[in-house]
Amino acid sequence: MTKILSKIAPAPSMTEATADRIRDAIISGELALGSKLSEQRIADMLGISRSPVREAFATLQAEGLVNVFPKRGSFVFTPDLKEVDDLCEHRCVLETASLRRAILTNKAALLQALERAMTTMHVAGEKDDAVSFTKGDIEFHNAIITCGGNRSIASSYRRTISPLMALRTHLFISMNEKLNRSMDEHQNLIQACQNAQLDAACDLLKLHIFHLSEAYQAALEFTSR
Repeated sequence: MTKILSKIAPAPSMTEATADRIRDAIISGELALGSKLSEQRIADMLGISRSPVREAFATLQAEGLVNVFPKRGSFVFTPDLKEVDDLCEHRCVLETASLRRAILTNKAALLQALERAMTTMHVAGEKDDAVSFTKGDIEFHNAIITCGGNRSIASSYRRTISPLMALRTHLFISMNEKLNRSMDEHQNLIQACQNAQLDAACDLLKLHIFHLSEAYQAALEFTSR
């Protein structure tokens, strides 16, 4: 008998779908760092009850994107510098390990994916579109993780990367971090990958990742004046 029916992918739960929408809003900068989150307002905007919103807040709290305080309410996270340093170090461990594997075992696919992400960032940079630039940046670094081929690393990365991506958008939108340096760093990294320079590529990647921490520190110092 000819197979004519394919399996139906399970639909995400209401809580998962709600968490996805809120997560996207935080990462894109639509919900600013430190802003208070109203269960009722978000439920009304999404056309759902408050229960999945409350459960979504718990999910996002575990990811580090939302802080829930009893009797005070829920807020989009606002990291201190130590937290940002720790997140950057964690990201370095995962991305450099994946980059080495990708260059050695999957270089052609890696370069193709990185160039595609660079095109997205270039178009966004010409329009000074920080949100689209961040999406291209996410695509670029996801390519490193995906092409590394380690599913355990990929799973850990997905669970922990959202706060840094949200912070990156915030820096570009609210703190005027420039896009040009980021573009140059990404291009230099692609060149090192093309030349299979593993140590140089990893060193460039580490510098690039920790520039986020440096930019955040400078922004904090500027706003405290």
